[in-house]
Amino acid sequence: PDALRITGVGDSIIAGTGVRRLQDSLTAAYARLLHARTQRPVEWRVHGRNGATSASVLRELAPTAPAGDLYVISVGVNDVTRRVTPGAFGRNVAGIHERLRQQAPSSAFLFAGVPPLERFPALPAPLNSLLGAQARELQQAAAETLAGRPRTYCYFFPTTVPPGDFARDGFHPAESAVLAWAGELLALTGQDEVASCSR
Repeated sequence: PDALRITGVGDSIIAGTGVRRLQDSLTAAYARLLHARTQRPVEWRVHGRNGATSASVLRELAPTAPAGDLYVISVGVNDVTRRVTPGAFGRNVAGIHERLRQQAPSSAFLFAGVPPLERFPALPAPLNSLLGAQARELQQAAAETLAGRPRTYCYFFPTTVPPGDFARDGFHPAESAVLAWAGELLALTGQDEVASCSR
Protein backbone atom coordinates (compact mmCIF):
# COMPACT_ATOMS: atom_id res chain seq x y z
CA PRO A 1 0.00 0.00 0.00
CA ASP A 2 2.95 2.40 0.41
CA ALA A 3 4.42 1.70 -3.02
CA LEU A 4 5.48 4.59 -5.21
CA ARG A 5 3.68 4.38 -8.55
CA ILE A 6 5.63 5.23 -11.70
CA THR A 7 3.63 5.37 -14.92
CA GLY A 8 5.20 5.73 -18.36
CA VAL A 9 3.04 7.24 -21.11
CA GLY A 10 4.04 7.87 -24.71
CA ASP A 11 5.84 6.51 -27.74
CA SER A 12 8.18 3.61 -28.54
CA ILE A 13 10.59 4.60 -25.74
CA ILE A 14 7.82 3.87 -23.26
CA ALA A 15 6.78 0.73 -25.16
CA GLY A 16 10.33 -0.62 -24.81
CA THR A 17 11.43 -0.66 -28.44
CA GLY A 18 15.20 -1.15 -28.72
CA VAL A 19 15.64 -3.13 -25.51
CA ARG A 20 15.32 -6.89 -25.17
CA ARG A 21 12.93 -6.89 -22.22
CA LEU A 22 10.30 -4.45 -21.02
CA GLN A 23 12.06 -4.61 -17.63
CA ASP A 24 14.94 -2.72 -19.30
CA SER A 25 12.73 0.06 -20.65
CA LEU A 26 13.01 3.66 -19.48
CA THR A 27 10.09 3.54 -17.03
CA ALA A 28 11.27 0.29 -15.47
CA ALA A 29 14.89 1.48 -15.21
CA TYR A 30 13.76 4.68 -13.50
CA ALA A 31 11.60 2.69 -11.08
CA ARG A 32 14.46 0.29 -10.29
CA LEU A 33 16.86 3.14 -9.53
CA LEU A 34 14.24 4.89 -7.41
CA HIS A 35 13.69 1.72 -5.39
CA ALA A 36 17.43 1.29 -4.86
CA ARG A 37 17.76 4.84 -3.50
CA THR A 38 14.60 5.04 -1.40
CA GLN A 39 14.37 1.39 -0.29
CA ARG A 40 10.63 1.67 -0.80
CA PRO A 41 8.51 -0.60 -2.97
CA VAL A 42 7.96 0.84 -6.44
CA GLU A 43 5.29 -0.19 -8.91
CA TRP A 44 5.76 0.66 -12.57
CA ARG A 45 3.43 0.48 -15.53
CA VAL A 46 3.79 1.49 -19.15
CA HIS A 47 1.14 2.86 -21.45
CA GLY A 48 3.01 3.34 -24.73
CA ARG A 49 2.73 2.64 -28.43
CA ASN A 50 5.19 2.57 -31.30
CA GLY A 51 4.70 5.53 -33.61
CA ALA A 52 2.68 7.57 -31.11
CA THR A 53 2.72 11.33 -31.58
CA SER A 54 1.90 13.96 -29.00
CA ALA A 55 -1.57 14.25 -30.56
CA SER A 56 -2.30 10.52 -30.37
CA VAL A 57 -0.98 10.32 -26.82
CA LEU A 58 -3.26 13.19 -25.83
CA ARG A 59 -6.26 11.72 -27.63
CA GLU A 60 -5.86 7.98 -27.03
CA LEU A 61 -3.29 7.12 -24.35
CA ALA A 62 -3.44 9.82 -21.67
CA PRO A 63 -7.20 9.42 -20.99
CA THR A 64 -6.75 5.71 -20.13
CA ALA A 65 -3.32 5.83 -18.44
CA PRO A 66 -3.14 4.33 -14.94
CA ALA A 67 -2.82 6.75 -12.03
CA GLY A 68 0.71 7.40 -10.82
CA ASP A 69 2.74 9.33 -8.28
CA LEU A 70 5.02 10.28 -11.16
CA TYR A 71 4.38 10.19 -14.89
CA VAL A 72 7.30 9.69 -17.28
CA ILE A 73 6.27 11.15 -20.63
CA SER A 74 8.07 10.48 -23.91
CA VAL A 75 6.83 12.19 -27.07
CA GLY A 76 8.49 14.19 -29.80
CA VAL A 77 10.47 12.01 -32.20
CA ASN A 78 7.39 11.01 -34.20
CA ASP A 79 6.23 14.63 -34.16
CA VAL A 80 9.55 15.62 -35.74
CA THR A 81 9.23 13.05 -38.52
CA ARG A 82 5.65 14.18 -39.17
CA ARG A 83 6.68 17.86 -39.22
CA VAL A 84 4.40 18.90 -36.35
CA THR A 85 4.89 22.60 -35.61
CA PRO A 86 6.37 23.71 -32.26
CA GLY A 87 3.13 25.52 -31.41
CA ALA A 88 0.99 22.42 -31.95
CA PHE A 89 3.48 20.26 -30.07
CA GLY A 90 3.50 22.62 -27.10
CA ARG A 91 -0.30 22.61 -26.96
CA ASN A 92 -0.38 18.82 -27.07
CA VAL A 93 2.20 18.51 -24.29
CA ALA A 94 0.16 20.95 -22.19
CA GLY A 95 -2.96 18.88 -22.84
CA ILE A 96 -1.21 15.65 -21.82
CA HIS A 97 0.01 17.30 -18.64
CA GLU A 98 -3.43 18.62 -17.75
CA ARG A 99 -5.20 15.34 -18.50
CA LEU A 100 -2.83 13.30 -16.34
CA ARG A 101 -3.02 15.83 -13.51
CA GLN A 102 -6.80 15.46 -13.55
CA GLN A 103 -6.36 11.74 -12.90
CA ALA A 104 -3.75 12.21 -10.16
CA PRO A 105 -3.72 15.83 -8.88
CA SER A 106 -0.74 15.39 -6.53
CA SER A 107 1.46 13.59 -9.06
CA ALA A 108 4.79 14.74 -10.45
CA PHE A 109 5.26 15.05 -14.21
CA LEU A 110 8.53 14.32 -16.00
CA PHE A 111 8.98 15.17 -19.67
CA ALA A 112 11.78 12.84 -20.77
CA GLY A 113 13.04 15.12 -23.55
CA VAL A 114 13.25 15.07 -27.34
CA PRO A 115 16.42 13.16 -28.30
CA PRO A 116 19.12 14.77 -30.51
CA LEU A 117 18.13 13.24 -33.83
CA GLU A 118 21.24 14.58 -35.53
CA ARG A 119 23.18 11.89 -33.62
CA PHE A 120 21.05 8.93 -34.73
CA PRO A 121 23.17 6.52 -36.83
CA ALA A 122 20.12 5.50 -38.89
CA LEU A 123 19.64 9.04 -40.22
CA PRO A 124 21.95 10.11 -43.07
CA ALA A 125 23.23 13.62 -43.67
CA PRO A 126 21.83 16.17 -44.32
CA LEU A 127 18.52 14.72 -43.09
CA ASN A 128 19.92 14.22 -39.60
CA SER A 129 20.83 17.90 -39.26
CA LEU A 130 17.40 19.01 -40.44
CA LEU A 131 15.56 16.68 -38.07
CA GLY A 132 17.93 17.56 -35.23
CA ALA A 133 17.10 21.24 -35.61
CA GLN A 134 13.38 20.46 -35.60
CA ALA A 135 13.82 18.31 -32.48
CA ARG A 136 15.44 21.23 -30.65
CA GLU A 137 12.51 23.46 -31.58
CA LEU A 138 10.01 20.97 -30.18
CA GLN A 139 12.10 20.54 -27.04
CA GLN A 140 12.07 24.30 -26.48
CA ALA A 141 8.31 24.44 -27.06
CA ALA A 142 7.76 21.75 -24.42
CA ALA A 143 10.08 23.50 -21.95
CA GLU A 144 8.27 26.81 -22.38
CA THR A 145 4.88 25.12 -22.02
CA LEU A 146 5.83 23.32 -18.80
CA ALA A 147 7.82 26.12 -17.17
CA GLY A 148 6.50 27.16 -13.78
CA ARG A 149 4.09 24.25 -13.38
CA PRO A 150 4.36 22.62 -9.93
CA ARG A 151 6.16 19.27 -9.62
CA THR A 152 6.92 19.34 -13.33
CA TYR A 153 10.35 18.59 -14.81
CA CYS A 154 11.70 18.91 -18.32
CA TYR A 155 14.83 16.99 -19.30
CA PHE A 156 17.29 18.29 -21.90
CA PHE A 157 19.55 15.79 -23.65
CA PRO A 158 23.29 16.42 -23.84
CA THR A 159 24.46 17.41 -27.31
CA THR A 160 26.52 14.24 -27.80
CA VAL A 161 25.40 10.62 -27.72
CA PRO A 162 28.03 7.82 -27.91
CA PRO A 163 27.51 5.59 -30.99
CA GLY A 164 27.47 2.42 -28.87
CA ASP A 165 24.43 3.64 -27.00
CA PHE A 166 22.04 2.75 -29.84
CA ALA A 167 20.13 -0.43 -30.53
CA ARG A 168 20.80 -2.29 -33.76
CA ASP A 169 18.21 -0.23 -35.61
CA GLY A 170 20.33 2.90 -35.08
CA PHE A 171 17.23 4.77 -33.97
CA HIS A 172 16.36 3.62 -30.45
CA PRO A 173 18.58 3.60 -27.34
CA ALA A 174 20.21 0.40 -26.16
CA GLU A 175 19.93 -0.87 -22.58
CA SER A 176 23.08 0.97 -21.45
CA ALA A 177 21.79 4.28 -22.76
CA VAL A 178 18.35 3.74 -21.25
CA LEU A 179 19.86 3.07 -17.83
CA ALA A 180 22.04 6.19 -18.01
CA TRP A 181 19.03 8.24 -19.18
CA ALA A 182 16.94 6.93 -16.26
CA GLY A 183 19.69 7.92 -13.83
CA GLU A 184 19.75 11.46 -15.19
CA LEU A 185 15.96 11.67 -14.94
CA LEU A 186 16.07 10.56 -11.31
CA ALA A 187 18.74 13.15 -10.57
CA LEU A 188 16.53 15.79 -12.18
CA THR A 189 13.37 14.94 -10.26
CA GLY A 190 14.98 13.97 -6.96
CA GLN A 191 13.93 10.91 -5.01
CA ASP A 192 12.48 12.96 -2.14
CA GLU A 193 10.22 14.88 -4.53
CA VAL A 194 8.81 11.68 -6.00
CA ALA A 195 8.30 10.17 -2.54
CA SER A 196 6.39 13.28 -1.41
CA CYS A 197 3.81 12.68 -4.14
CA SER A 198 2.90 9.26 -2.77
CA ARG A 199 -0.62 8.79 -1.50
